[in-house]
Amino acid sequence: SAIAAAENLQSNKNSKVSVVVLEGTGNTLSKVKISGGGRCNVMHDTSKSIPELLQGYPRGRKELNGILNKRFTPDMCQSWFETRGVELKTESDGRMFPTTDSSQTIIDTLLEAAHDSNVVIQHRCKVDSITRISKDGENEENSINNKEVAKNARFCVSVQTKEKGEQTSSQTELYFDAVIMATGSMPIGYRLAKDLGHDLESTVPSLFTLNAKHEIKEGTGFLHGLSGVSVPFAQVSFRLPGQKAAAKKKKSVTTQEGPLLITHHGLSGPAVLRLSAFGARELNEANYRGTLRIQWAPYLGTTEEIFEELWPLTSARPKKQVASFCPFALPVFADDDHDGSKS
Repeated sequence: SAIAAAENLQSNKNSKVSVVVLEGTGNTLSKVKISGGGRCNVMHDTSKSIPELLQGYPRGRKELNGILNKRFTPDMCQSWFETRGVELKTESDGRMFPTTDSSQTIIDTLLEAAHDSNVVIQHRCKVDSITRISKDGENEENSINNKEVAKNARFCVSVQTKEKGEQTSSQTELYFDAVIMATGSMPIGYRLAKDLGHDLESTVPSLFTLNAKHEIKEGTGFLHGLSGVSVPFAQVSFRLPGQKAAAKKKKSVTTQEGPLLITHHGLSGPAVLRLSAFGARELNEANYRGTLRIQWAPYLGTTEEIFEELWPLTSARPKKQVASFCPFALPVFADDDHDGSKS
């Protein structure tokens, strides 16, 4: 996001600013490198409406609405990449990847665009603090070394710089008219924002798998021997301790659907990850204790509806066994459907 923002500012024809990106490590866009399993899921299906896309965000929909509708729409994003030679493809789950299936394609494109726009990227430049500068060239906490430079700036950024191969770092002060923070989930970002006077929402874990080792345990575990098994479409619901099951109410954030995977430690897959994202605060408030209900084939209906279908079969075909006979017409999932899970 920092590289994209910098390129956008620097490439603006009406802009006369000089943009600098401060990168704390020796590598740029390292998270892009590993995103999407090394393929980089650039964006989502542009054929979907903005309201549909916003439903995929557990939080921040209100803030994103204006951005996605006016400032940088999905169509604009797709056009940005395609005009720079990046061909994108849309997969069955709506995610869009470069046709090369390599995140390096996206990295090279972003860095090339930043270079062409004369964006300066300073590596091994770790930010320690950001302070506002008053009109007299003083910062709000202590005096600034270069007051003449500071008089023409609004922010003083204190950084630790380290040359490649060196063990020790040196402290430097940089001066800017504006600062864009693109620290992601790094703790330093929250501290810097708080120091600048911003109010912050408390953070809780999100996008995690569920630990159910007691159900995997040999002899007593309900899921024992099933590690590695996946289903293309399941429904998972989290119920707080003492909470009663809702009777046909609107689906809540603690109920999600999608591919499900049984691991050696518990449960994973898109359905579980979505559950942990949309129910992040509910799970945290329950101290991650509760009851998880899994419908392995929600397309067959409720438990009661399934039993209503099964009972007549016990009389019509009494000698049939479920080990060799499936009483339902199960849907067929293509090999590349549902996030790559096999049917």
